[in-house]
Formats: sequence, structure tokens, C-alpha cells
Amino acid sequence: MWRLGSWQRSGSSTLTVGPPPPPLDPNGDANALLTTGRIANYDGPQISVSDKMYVGSVYNISVYVRMQPVDSSSHVINMSLQTTYQGNTSYPGISSYPGITIPDDGQWHQIVVTNYTMGSNYDAGKAFLYLQTVPASGNDLTSFYIDDFQLKYVPPPVIQTNIPSIYQTFAQYFPVGAEVDTTDLSGPHAQLLTMHFNSLVSGNDFKWSNTEPSLGSYDYTNADAEVGLAVCHNMKVRGQNLVWATGAQTPSYAFGDGTNSAANQATVTANIQEHIQSEVEHFGSAVYAYDVVNEPIDPTQTDCLEHGPFYNVLGESYIDIAFKAARQYAPAGTKLFLNDYSTADPAKLACLVKVVQGMRARGVPIDAIGHENHNNINYPPVAAIKTAIDTVAAELPGIEQQVTELDESVYNAGDPVSNYGSNIPPAVLDEQGWLYNQYFNLFRAERHNLTGVTFWGMADDDTWLDGFPVARTDYPLPFDMGLQAKPAYWGIVNPDGNGIPGYGLKFALTSVKGTHTAQTWTVMATNGAVGPAYTTLITAFTLTQVFGAPCSATVTAPGGSFPVALGDIPTSGTATAQFTVTFKGCGPLAAFILQAPWTQATYHTGTLLGVADPALGLAF
Repeated sequence: MWRLGSWQRSGSSTLTVGPPPPPLDPNGDANALLTTGRIANYDGPQISVSDKMYVGSVYNISVYVRMQPVDSSSHVINMSLQTTYQGNTSYPGISSYPGITIPDDGQWHQIVVTNYTMGSNYDAGKAFLYLQTVPASGNDLTSFYIDDFQLKYVPPPVIQTNIPSIYQTFAQYFPVGAEVDTTDLSGPHAQLLTMHFNSLVSGNDFKWSNTEPSLGSYDYTNADAEVGLAVCHNMKVRGQNLVWATGAQTPSYAFGDGTNSAANQATVTANIQEHIQSEVEHFGSAVYAYDVVNEPIDPTQTDCLEHGPFYNVLGESYIDIAFKAARQYAPAGTKLFLNDYSTADPAKLACLVKVVQGMRARGVPIDAIGHENHNNINYPPVAAIKTAIDTVAAELPGIEQQVTELDESVYNAGDPVSNYGSNIPPAVLDEQGWLYNQYFNLFRAERHNLTGVTFWGMADDDTWLDGFPVARTDYPLPFDMGLQAKPAYWGIVNPDGNGIPGYGLKFALTSVKGTHTAQTWTVMATNGAVGPAYTTLITAFTLTQVFGAPCSATVTAPGGSFPVALGDIPTSGTATAQFTVTFKGCGPLAAFILQAPWTQATYHTGTLLGVADPALGLAF
């Protein structure tokens, strides 16, 4: 944390250090820095980072911002550098463009940029970090407070070499891959990649706009480097993608003039065929599978198809053209995929089956379906993922399946507001770990239906979810920002969850006191030695008579309702709950089965089972 007095104005603004109106920032600092009198968007507070940021080094940067005055609007704040080198001044951005939206609600909001690599040289004393506003148009000269600025050097990561390899763990099941870019081809990221994955897919470098930005002009430089690493390490390569149904990352020439005239249909058909021929022949047998058409399913349309620019010209035939070209030009045995997201959604799944059935009826050479699985921590249910895999297997016999773009956001589906910044709660990582455990136990069970699982990334230092659906810090992958194994990793490699906090949690009925008609039962939860058992709940407590003349048993939970919260149980610690049990009309032979289901971190579940004999006044 740097002193407020270290800041300077970057233009004609006025900087004032003093106590802000309540509330104080989350760290309780008495003073903050107020910037007023701004005359330009770039006019704001700046601080020298000369001799503090060095080219090639990595930094985590954060600052709290509070807009002034409160007017119920919002403003975009951008964090940038001003560097001068050999007389030339440049302004490289630090936060993603245009910046972070800050509501004008009188509250403090943290801007967090993780793993920023300093890429700008500068002359002595000529490097400054500053904050500015970036309106959609015109000027935004609002005043704002800042406080608790932090610039932290991130040492180069060292991967763990004494933990199980993910791909070797699943060698008897299916290959396990990761999405990469050229930054993953050397150093610790390359070490992590080759240790844990035996398949890769390029995040962007196979896409049309990257490989053929203008008709007949090809650039495979980055893609070749990624394939080269894979070949050297005997890794499989997936090609993603040849045709994107939405037109994303596709140069406009691919669509011709956009009309469905006969002449333009011929042009676009030729463009698709030429592009696919070029790409698949370039890579040859080094690529074993292609997502030939990406994200073509739209359940809101009566024909179940995305009405994107290719569709607008050619209708559904663009899919046929793409697959037939891929089959014609790719080496024999290359697997041809239709790839899409949200396949666990019932409407999307039904449309997927309908579209592929239609393709097969038309003789289109499709081999496989890719389930993207960009999931949230609360959606979709694991059972829905199983339904998607099983439905495809039943309705489309002979079609292979892969999970192609797996990640798991720590935010709930439909929540664009929450942002943990650099302070992800351990309880959330615990929950994520147990959910990943459920995913991979499902994938193990579905091994006869799955021929591969690919993560969309490797570690939290490089994930597309930091910018989607909004700019914020997400933590969706097996390894953390320092490339260290998270609870998610342990949930993946260990079917029983060993390594995830809460592993080894057990429940027992430890005490029964009272008469044969009214008793107090004590249930004890004992945690294992791995880590805290966060958010532990007893969700129900039932007694079902299994012997003797019919009678009744009534259970009353502490507090009068379920679930019963045992809270966060420390490592090797215990927690108890007492239930009141009353029996009415029970004879000497009455016996009951006790069932008390419990959850920990939402996805770690179990059930305490026991037998009760009210006549003897005991349960076990």
C-alpha cells in the first residue's frame, strides 16, 4: 500500500487528501484521495512506478474507487500507464478496455488487475500509472475518491512436480486436454501443460480471422507453434473451429455481400470450401479432430438453427457444405464435430438431436458432438449433464461425444454483479472442488460415451471468464493464478475427494437421553484433517418405522426447522446438534430407521443412517 501523498495530478485536476464521507473504505482508512476540477477524461491521479515496475515482470494491481457525488449513474474507470522511452510517449492500458464500470452509489468498489505483464520500456523516472474516465462519447469529468492502492510483484511460478498428472490419472478413460495460446508454449505454463494434459486446442489461432484474415492470405504462425509443441510431446490436437455459425471471429469477406442471391451463394460456398481445404490440408494428420461448425443451435428458432450470416446466405446447407468439405480434404480418420454450448438445457438438447438427425438423414458426414460445458457454480445440475450425454448416446447411436470447453465459474448463473476481486473466499473454492469432483465422477462413469475432456484453459491466471459476461476476476480452472493445485484439482484426480477441504467428514449419533416417549438425540459431525468443512448442514432428520405395531415418531430440529446449520467445522474439529424425538403409542417391539442427509459445501453429501428402539431408549 502506498501513501496517498505519493500521488500527483496528471493534468489540471486538484488532489485533496482527507476523510471521505461515510463509509470508510473496506480497510477502514481514515483518509482518502479526492480528485476534483477535472477538465479532460485523462485528467486524474497518477503515481510514479519508475523503478517499481520492470519490463517482463508480472504484477497484481488494485485500488478502491468511490464516485463523487452520488447521482445513481455509473462511470467507466480505466487504469493505464504513461511511459516515455527515447523521447516517445505511449499510454498502454492496464485494465481491459474500456475499463471497469463503477456505480455512483456512494460505496467503495475495488478495481483489480491480476497478472499484468509490464511490457513497456521507459527512460529513468518516466513511468506513471494513472486513472481516467472513459465515457462512451464526450467527456466525463466527475470527481472520485481513491484509496488503498496496491502494486504487488508476482514471482515467476514454480509448478508442483510431486502431484499426480491429470491426464495420466485418466489414461484408462479418455485424453484430457487444455485450451492454449502462444504464452503457454514456454516456461512454467508449458511445464504445467505437458505434465497434466495430453491434448490441446488453440483458443483463437485456428479461427478464420486468424488463419485467413483476407481471402487467400494465410497466417498459421501461432497455430503452427502450438501444433509443434503438441507433436514434440505426443499430444493430440483439436482444431477449433472451421466455421462459426454466429460469424464471430470471421472476416466479413467470408459472407460475400450478405445476400442470398444465387451469385452470392456460390461465392460463400466457395469461400467455405476454400478456407476449410486450406486449413485442414495445412495441418494434415497433426490434427485429429475439428469443430467443423461451432455453435449452430438456437432453440428459439423453429428450425433450431442460429440465423447467423452463413445461414442468411445459404440456409442450413452451409452446415452440409462445411462438413462435406472437411471430409473431402482432411486426412482419413479425422473426427468431424458439431460443437455447442448449454447442451444440458432441455430445449437446446432437443434441438441438437433434431439437427444432427437431419444431418445424418441428408448424408452429412458428422462423427461427433462437442459439449462445451462452460458451467457456473450453481448451474447446470450434474444430472442434466448426464442427461445430455445419455440422450445423445441413445438418440444418435454411433456419434462420438467429448466435453470440449470445460470451466466452472465461481459466480452464479445470471449474476453479472458479484466480483470477488483478489479475495476469493476459501469456502467458494471448496464448493467448486466438490462440484468438479461430481463432474469427473460422472465422466468416469460415462467413459463408454466420452472420447475426450478438454478444459478451456489450465489455470486462473489466464481465463476468458475474466472478461465475460463482465470484467471481473474469475477462478474457473484446476490450478490457481500461481499455477498451484486448487481444491478443484483434487476433486478431479481423486474420486473420493481426498484433498478437498471437508474430506473425511463423518456423522454419528453420539448420545440418546430421556424416556421411551421423549428423548434428546445428539448428532456429532467430525471433520477430517484436510481442511475446514465449510457450510455444513443437516438437511433433514426422519424416522421410518420398520418393525412392531404402528405408532408415531416426531422429530423437532434445533431452532424448529431444517436445514440445521453446523457452520464451518475446523480441520479435525467437531460440531453437534441436538434433536428432540417423541414417540406415541409405540409398543415394546417398535423399531425405526433413522435417516439424516447432510451437505457440506453444497456438493459434498452423505446420509447418517441408524436404528432406533424407543422401548429400550436407544438408537445406534
